[in-house]
Amino acid sequence: MILSLVRRTAAVGAIALVATQALDAQNAARIQPSVRVNGVVDGNTIVETARRYLGVRYVLGGTTPRAFDCSGFIRYVFALHGLALPRTAHEQAALGVAPDQGKLEPGDLLFFYGGRGAQHIAMYIGGDSIIHASSSGHRVMLARLSGTGTRRTWFGQRLIAVRRVLPATGTFDLPASLAIPDPFGSGSSEDMAFAPSAPLIF
Repeated sequence: MILSLVRRTAAVGAIALVATQALDAQNAARIQPSVRVNGVVDGNTIVETARRYLGVRYVLGGTTPRAFDCSGFIRYVFALHGLALPRTAHEQAALGVAPDQGKLEPGDLLFFYGGRGAQHIAMYIGGDSIIHASSSGHRVMLARLSGTGTRRTWFGQRLIAVRRVLPATGTFDLPASLAIPDPFGSGSSEDMAFAPSAPLIF
């Protein structure tokens, strides 16, 4: 009886060890080493980064992935690419240039009236959609910008400004597997070249 119990315990322990090793291998495969490089950050890149934080909870004053408010979220996403923005939506509304009306591009910053000027900010992601840290939705989420016909959304009714700050010179994290050490450099990330995904033909 005791011998049977010992064998069962050992078998369960072995299964748990194998499962843990398999999970560790999966996690290691997902976490790719990367190299930070300088380059031009465009709107699609910023939108891709912003989407990683869908579902993060909303808290007024939040500036990290533990919790965001609207301007804290936008500021954090831009900072990941080495682009500094001021803290509040009101201050952020003074940046960049105003694009032609009706010609929004991914990464454009949209500002909404809330009683005292620009009180809410969102990022345009394309397709009449935005991403923002929503106080009413209690999280970072997607929303329709203007709606159609007579069914205008809250955002469509209160949009007061659009600012374009991209493209801009910033930073990227690229997979280290693409890096080729510069034979004349020191081996630091600044001295890395990157292999094209397909051969170059001249």
